[in-house]
Amino acid sequence: MRHLILMPCLAGGLALVPVAAAPVRTLAFDLPATLVTFDISPADSPADSPAKSRIEARRNQFTAPVSLPPGRYVASSSAFKAPAEFSLPATAGARYLLLILPKQDGTCVILPIPDDVAKIGPGDRFLLNATGEEIAVRFGTRRASVKPGHSVYLRPPQPAPEDRRIEVEMLRQVGTAWLPFNSTYWPLDPTARSFVLIHPDPVTGTPRVRNLSEIP
Repeated sequence: MRHLILMPCLAGGLALVPVAAAPVRTLAFDLPATLVTFDISPADSPADSPAKSRIEARRNQFTAPVSLPPGRYVASSSAFKAPAEFSLPATAGARYLLLILPKQDGTCVILPIPDDVAKIGPGDRFLLNATGEEIAVRFGTRRASVKPGHSVYLRPPQPAPEDRRIEVEMLRQVGTAWLPFNSTYWPLDPTARSFVLIHPDPVTGTPRVRNLSEIP
């Protein structure tokens, strides 16, 4: 299935450019079960219409891609108390990861992340702040501040450290104070890319750091 987007043409007027369905995978960490299935329907379809697609989410794993056209969707699962909505932009050549975040009230949030190998390549880390607080990150000698709902690309330091490890420290802003909540070392792997998620613990609400790596 293809959608059409309008683009200006040299002769004047608008040209119709087809946008193909995008490959979509899921990424989830704190699921209520090892495998959770979602029925996916366009947001404007009748409530009693059958689901158009089905996707799976596996705890701590990437899933095989399915193809979805751009648009707004409703995702329903028996594992969660209410459906979640998400949107896929009409962008030619796009790929997406659907990040699934369970909430304390038994529902979930689904956030589409561009799955762009050109931007997140071997050795890179894509860090997303899914908390309600600003997060400060020190990645080797680089320092970055990530607001709620925002992300940052972390490139491997050059030259590479002799021990092939990168020192990492994270702090959360509570009022006017910056409080450390994570201090560790990340291995340097020039062949793999990583998706790093900072999100509220579904039980305590405090920030947790999760990551999943793959060879693109």
